[in-house]
Amino acid sequence: MDSKDLTKLGKLIEALKSTPRTGWMLRGVPAAIAESISEHMNEAALLALLLGEKMVQKGVKIDVYYAAAIASSHDVSEAIVGDLVKVVTDLIGKQLKESIEIHALEKYIDNTIITRLVREYIEQKSIEAKLAKLAEQLATLMQGLRYYKQGYDVSEIICSMTNSIEKAVREEPLSLLYSELRDIINSSKKICNKESITEVSQA
Repeated sequence: MDSKDLTKLGKLIEALKSTPRTGWMLRGVPAAIAESISEHMNEAALLALLLGEKMVQKGVKIDVYYAAAIASSHDVSEAIVGDLVKVVTDLIGKQLKESIEIHALEKYIDNTIITRLVREYIEQKSIEAKLAKLAEQLATLMQGLRYYKQGYDVSEIICSMTNSIEKAVREEPLSLLYSELRDIINSSKKICNKESITEVSQA
């Protein structure tokens, strides 16, 4: 990597640190306090380390540090293409969105390691990538619970992440993590049930 590449990477990192996640803002969280893409990836990486160590203790052969590296890089392309909201992804299709993200990374920075990590996250073929995805979903759920306690209506994201996490931990070997995640899943379900009852009563 030469100085030009380092400068590009520096700008990319700066963008990640200063770009708030769109999903929170669309649900009323002000940009000034909305979690940045960088903050989200950092939390996901730390959770990957924590959950990965739990899996190792239960006899699973997994490269915990590689899983954390995937989690720490999974949204890097958003510094270039932006944090596309679900409605856009639904319109253009998941496959095209992911293709655009990889192409943008390859064009913007000449770094095969970062591109490989993002590609592995997208493809979800390795246990490390699956753990990184679970850690990302858990990071989003935990941030959603923080905002919910502050009075922001982010229940849609909370419920979506809860469903995704519950689905993920039905599959082996991630099922070994269910006991660690059971409490947060159950507490999040209570919020979803409460919001569902409120919607029905207001209809």
